[in-house]
Amino acid sequence: MKRQRVEAAEPPAGPSGTPGAQPQPAPSLDRILRLSWPKVALGLVSALALFGAFPPLDLGALAWFALIPLFFALTQLRPRGGLALGLIFGFAFMGLYALFMLNYGLIAWIASAGFSALFFGLFGLVAAMCNRTPHPALRALSVASAWSLVEMLRGGVGAFGFTVGNLGYTQHSQLAILQSASMVGHFGVGFFIALINSAVAQVLLAIAPGMLARPRMHPRQFALLAAKTALACYIVVLLVYIWGALVMRASPGTAGEPIRVAAVQASLGDSEGTSDQRAGEAFSTYAKLTRSVPGGLDLIVWPETALPVALNTVQEYQERVGAFAAEMSAWLVTGAYEFRDGRVFNTLYVFSPEGELTDSYQKVILVPFGERVPRSDRFPWLRKFALRAVDFSPGEDHRTLDLGGVQAGPLICFEGLFPNAVRTNSQLGAEFILIGTSDAWAAGTWEIEQHSASAPLRAVEARRYMVRAATWGRSQIIAPNGEVLSDVPVAEAGVASHEITPRNELSAYHRWGDLPLQIVCGVLLWFGLLGLPSRESGGPAEETGGSEERS
Repeated sequence: MKRQRVEAAEPPAGPSGTPGAQPQPAPSLDRILRLSWPKVALGLVSALALFGAFPPLDLGALAWFALIPLFFALTQLRPRGGLALGLIFGFAFMGLYALFMLNYGLIAWIASAGFSALFFGLFGLVAAMCNRTPHPALRALSVASAWSLVEMLRGGVGAFGFTVGNLGYTQHSQLAILQSASMVGHFGVGFFIALINSAVAQVLLAIAPGMLARPRMHPRQFALLAAKTALACYIVVLLVYIWGALVMRASPGTAGEPIRVAAVQASLGDSEGTSDQRAGEAFSTYAKLTRSVPGGLDLIVWPETALPVALNTVQEYQERVGAFAAEMSAWLVTGAYEFRDGRVFNTLYVFSPEGELTDSYQKVILVPFGERVPRSDRFPWLRKFALRAVDFSPGEDHRTLDLGGVQAGPLICFEGLFPNAVRTNSQLGAEFILIGTSDAWAAGTWEIEQHSASAPLRAVEARRYMVRAATWGRSQIIAPNGEVLSDVPVAEAGVASHEITPRNELSAYHRWGDLPLQIVCGVLLWFGLLGLPSRESGGPAEETGGSEERS
């Protein structure tokens, strides 16, 4: 690797401050760039602050500042130090975020947080490599790009993919900012947040006192460019905010005839396994809550596994649900199990206003180790880490449900965390999003609020209404701009009901997906890793602040 020349810092005066005092040698660059406890502390501060941006604290504004300490510390590390700091940050952040996994034991919690930490470690490695470039704008852009690309990677690793903890979800209640998700998805919202954090970190690098590794550029020039970079980033985000506010005032465009829907939440316990007794109690509770809604309904949605029976094989409950749909003269969608060909499916069933079972959807994306143990056919020993006794089979593919000429895009629980699942449904003709979910297993933890925070993002990305029926919470009706129109609080029994309008136009994000953002982030990261010439030297970035060469 090309060795980079480093200018020695001016040695400080002696203790007396007089010219004749014995000068102290400046610390070497190796020592400056070493992972130290103060840098670890900065990473932990970022982990705590970012956790506060999510439920239960839900201080979304913190996200715009939370990563500054981490990003600043990464400017003072070599790649291997960045990897280590990223792992520490990732384990601390995801360890706090996923404390609910302790419901399944210490090993499950460590495995969950540790796996996610690997991706943050990768980010730390790449971000530290971006220190080669001297220009603060390219530094900020490349680090933000690295963050977004790692988020996309974390959500796209097949059966082990997760998007929980992504930056964009912190803005679920900030509707003006949220509108940009219809163009760039929640990954793009996260890019804007990471960009602000990274730009401010460059300003701190320019003005922070002490012996630091800084780009080989005149300090005033670097400080001026860093300030301009941060100002430009804030202006961009402000314009995004203004654009979002204008979009919310604009006409929603073409749409179909409105329909009145109800999402019913019974706040019943976890329903793992089948039970005729629990199914009877659940049916009575859901029917009573549904009847409490004044006026007529066009669509009723009960949650995932609302009825803990294999509805396709138990004729009694098929008839009871069908009779209730006919009584209400409405379409009814309910979650239950499905036994077919020796396999178990997590299924949503559709009953017509005439009481007939007309359609069903089998969950495609299953929770790793929660609903299905990945690769257990090749590695049977993995079965010992299963969190539940039930091992579901995945459905064949995403599809729409026909509700009397209106097409619903069905998702079950975990699938709502994946924007591509909603995008696929929209491209298949879904006119609104329908989610049945059961977070009853996490009752009493903040996982329920964290999970429901993703729902407004999915609605805005699709520019469609969302009907979300949850066992324990939160059941919601959400508008295409992310506004929650009706909501049942966590752990309460009730009904979220509102009028929605089917829509069939594709948003820009659902038309193009993540590819444009991936290309932009990839190009910016490439230049950040390459290191552009500095104005002053005409060569690669060179660090100052120590007396030894950096290789």
